[in-house]
Amino acid sequence: MVGIPKSNRCTFCKLRKTKVSNLPSSSSPAFLSQLELRPLIKCDENWPTCGACARAGKVCSGARISYKFVVNGCHNEARITPSRDSDDAGTTASDSDRTQDTLSRRRASPGTTIIVDMKEYTTSLGPGTFHRMRLKRPYLHKRPDGNRSVPSPSPSPPLSPVMSPSDRLAAKFISCLESASGTGYDLLIWGPSIRMIPQRLGSESAVLRQAVELVVRSWTNSRRELMSELWLDLRMYTLALGSLQKALEEPEQGLVTDTVAAQALIQRVELTYDFERGANQENHAAGLTAVISRGGPWQIFSDLGLHITFDSFYNMLQEDVRLGRDSVFMNRDWHKAFTHAIESISIRPALKAMYRLWVEMTAWPTLVRLVRVFCRNPSDTMTAAELVLRVNPIIEYLEHESATTLSSLMRCGDIAEVENFFNPGLFPTCYRFRDIDTAKVFYIHAMCIIIVYRALQEANLVLEHHVPSVMKRCREYSKRIWMSYSWMRTQRPLAIEYTAALAFSYESANEEEREFCVRGLEDMEYFRRPPPIGRWLEATIMANVKGYTGRMPFIKTQDVSIELCGLGCRC
Repeated sequence: MVGIPKSNRCTFCKLRKTKVSNLPSSSSPAFLSQLELRPLIKCDENWPTCGACARAGKVCSGARISYKFVVNGCHNEARITPSRDSDDAGTTASDSDRTQDTLSRRRASPGTTIIVDMKEYTTSLGPGTFHRMRLKRPYLHKRPDGNRSVPSPSPSPPLSPVMSPSDRLAAKFISCLESASGTGYDLLIWGPSIRMIPQRLGSESAVLRQAVELVVRSWTNSRRELMSELWLDLRMYTLALGSLQKALEEPEQGLVTDTVAAQALIQRVELTYDFERGANQENHAAGLTAVISRGGPWQIFSDLGLHITFDSFYNMLQEDVRLGRDSVFMNRDWHKAFTHAIESISIRPALKAMYRLWVEMTAWPTLVRLVRVFCRNPSDTMTAAELVLRVNPIIEYLEHESATTLSSLMRCGDIAEVENFFNPGLFPTCYRFRDIDTAKVFYIHAMCIIIVYRALQEANLVLEHHVPSVMKRCREYSKRIWMSYSWMRTQRPLAIEYTAALAFSYESANEEEREFCVRGLEDMEYFRRPPPIGRWLEATIMANVKGYTGRMPFIKTQDVSIELCGLGCRC
């Protein structure tokens, strides 16, 4: 018999490091296929609370004081020093009584070792069962005459508690977050809110648990060698949509944040993994707006609620633009409430800059609505003058952010201009970013200022004002987006939001640069089916750009000829 010291990882980390070879052969194939892709991440053993348990908001069980014995190729566990802090704490009295009865019934001869069946477990993700076994050597008392007495069983240490389904789901979700850092499968590209989700899985909200399960399954499928049409787990997707509908119809007090988080996650899954471009995008955006606005501007935002709100702001504003309505968050009370919440939270300056940017861009749907008015009536100079009055403060703010916040990020090296090895003939240099949050604030700022300048350009045409600097500034900020492409393409397939910025920059490009934009759009969405026939065309790009800047109407149809003939943008 060979005694091998086991690792000191806690119960939570032990589950995350489970290998397929340690499971029974009766486990279901679906369960085994998921575990094969689970990354082996070591516990950092930072007692009394390790890093994984701290991030998940779990109570760490501490070090496992145990050994693994190998007998004729079979592995068994023997606990040598039971303690309250071990991961076997918390077993019910019935389990201990069962173990004691087993020991009392199974006597062994002196010098022998018996194997005790401690407890039978049933796997929740498959039909298989397994037993926890323990090696037990009976203690033999010595008599005064020197002879050994019959073995008397000693009390067995308590067993490890069974992890709840929420704990297991949190462990799998943390594994997904940690295993793909620096790759195109890094879920942190969805925003800072994704880091806070595991701590909420212990709540009573079933809709959040099912939304996270949908994310885990779809993310796992995307990393397997499957067709993109199979990435979205349709069964789990249906369950999550059903739970979300129920939560929206019967909102529970205290679970509003969970509902918003679940809805944002489901929307992200649709936009990322559904190659049909998210059939429920309109419903999700409307639902997010309704749930967030229901509490009023001076509601108390939790950290998760605030991050989820701003991570979803682009989708909510995009839906308002399509429907031709003003944003509910545009009024002064919402501006003050959002600004106060942003300044109160402790986050990086880059994130604060991006959140303040979205607060300013709540005027985007209003600008588009005004552009549509004088595009239908080119003689409406009053509406054009109103638009100029609304646009000028936004342009002043965006230019100030470029000269202060973005310049500061460049000086400290978070945004660096380096040699471009991907396409040096067109752009000799390109931008390299510290992380995805820095990249997002950079290209989103450029996209927003292009949108605002396009609205000002249309107003100047009605007012017959010739301002060449408007076109010049659009091209300068479009070039920033093009020079970000070399770094952003390494974030595929999750960086699909960048395609919107790439599309808005298309109008400022020359012929060679437009070919670059089309190749970039196809490259960023290589796994999706872009409109209208599986490839990007100039007509479809310009239809989307003009639609979201008010120069072309949205038409609720799937007829491709609408965009090819320049009549409108499909929605």
